Amino acid sequence: MQTSVDATAKIKLSGFLDRVTSLFTELQITSGSDIGDAWKSATFPWPGKPLAILKPKTVDIVAPLLSLASEWGMPVHPVSRGRNWGLGSRLPSSDALILDLSSLDRILDLDMENGTVRIEPGVTFQSLQQRLKKEGLSYHLPAFGGPVDASVLANALERGEGIGAYGDRFGLLWDFDVALATGERLRTGHARTGPTEISRLHARPAGPLIEGLFSQSNFGIVLSATIALQPTLPYACAIMAEIKQNDGLERAVPVLRRLITSGLIAPQSLVLWDGAKQASSLLGRYAKEAESLLAKPKQWGASLLAFAPHPDLMHLTQEIIHAELVPVSNSVHIQDDRDEIGHRQETIMTGFSDGNNAMSGYWGKKHRPQTPGNMDTDRCGFVWLCPVIPFEAKEIGRLDEILTEESQSENLFAALGMQAISSRALHCFVSLAWDRDDPLAEADALSAHANISKRLKAEGYSPYRLGLLDLELAAKPTETWTSVRRRLKNALDPQGILSPGRIGD
Repeated sequence: MQTSVDATAKIKLSGFLDRVTSLFTELQITSGSDIGDAWKSATFPWPGKPLAILKPKTVDIVAPLLSLASEWGMPVHPVSRGRNWGLGSRLPSSDALILDLSSLDRILDLDMENGTVRIEPGVTFQSLQQRLKKEGLSYHLPAFGGPVDASVLANALERGEGIGAYGDRFGLLWDFDVALATGERLRTGHARTGPTEISRLHARPAGPLIEGLFSQSNFGIVLSATIALQPTLPYACAIMAEIKQNDGLERAVPVLRRLITSGLIAPQSLVLWDGAKQASSLLGRYAKEAESLLAKPKQWGASLLAFAPHPDLMHLTQEIIHAELVPVSNSVHIQDDRDEIGHRQETIMTGFSDGNNAMSGYWGKKHRPQTPGNMDTDRCGFVWLCPVIPFEAKEIGRLDEILTEESQSENLFAALGMQAISSRALHCFVSLAWDRDDPLAEADALSAHANISKRLKAEGYSPYRLGLLDLELAAKPTETWTSVRRRLKNALDPQGILSPGRIGD
């Protein structure tokens, strides 16, 4: 019976691909044995696989392609750059055609006077930052820890954060151009009424705002959107503090919260690390320093960015922050982004991501490279858990306790980082790293992930982002929420072809 089902599916796929080939000349198709390992791999085991890779060369064929897929009942999973490491990489939630959007990489409109840019899904952090540099860098895109060839638009839609005052990427994203599975194109901003200059300057037209429907969802495919850039102020500094042990967190957290509420630093400008996270990310390239850090007793660190338009204000801000941190820290280091002769260097303070945080995915491997490569094909075992917790010392301690208790295996490398989203709440990035070439390590990692997930749910720590491994483990929404979500899904994707199961439906 299974053989018959598989044979029928293959015939259907072949017929669909033949039809697509005859209709769309601006579409590259890869199928069968030509699909490379990078499309079949992730940083953890997952059964969903690509049926074929469809790579459009222009946005205009995406909506009609989705309409045809709906007619044939063919599932489609969009991928922008495939760098969703630790959450699912390029793999679909279930077997599907992969819609590879990486060739849609135009910067459609860049306004360096007002600090906005309109981008397609294939635009990477590196390519956009280099364009901004070429234009004088009066504005920049806040840096992030992931790979520099990741998609800016996809990261924003998945609600990934940057480091800096404009770190809330999705909150600064508007006027989506969306391809629906019905074959329709939808604009969500002022451009919903037709071409208008104000659409790139103002995000909230009169009437319902529906951008949220297309964030972390499978309701449509965003072909382009406008995002606000952060002004590049002439003065910036990074402040690193090593928090005192014992009651250090209890004393430090009120200080850190006060720095935010006072306006001295923006929420997304503050990150907290445990020693493992600092070693595997910040010091990932420097093995001796990293190993030395790991040999120390449990240690917490804080990283803060501060910006100012005037040197006197920068100096005063540094003095105040330093004075606040010294009583609760073993050491406080302040570093600006200028060299010995005063020239600005390319650092995270002005949006230059280096991708080094991806080194944390290699810490389960017996042999680590000098710089990160492709974590999927390098057989790195890696998974994120992304809970939200109150910005309180006892909650940080409780999360750390759960992670420590559930990651005792010597086959695992566990780390914990947190970013302040406000003075009230922290977005946490809990990671487990292991060697996918070691079956025992893989079993330990999957068990630890499941146990941590259950305990987070029991504590009431709700996730702000889900990976493929979280779909069955996350708390279930209320019946009303599920019912409304399904009605929206049915309206926008009647045949349910877009990433089936992507949000647990």
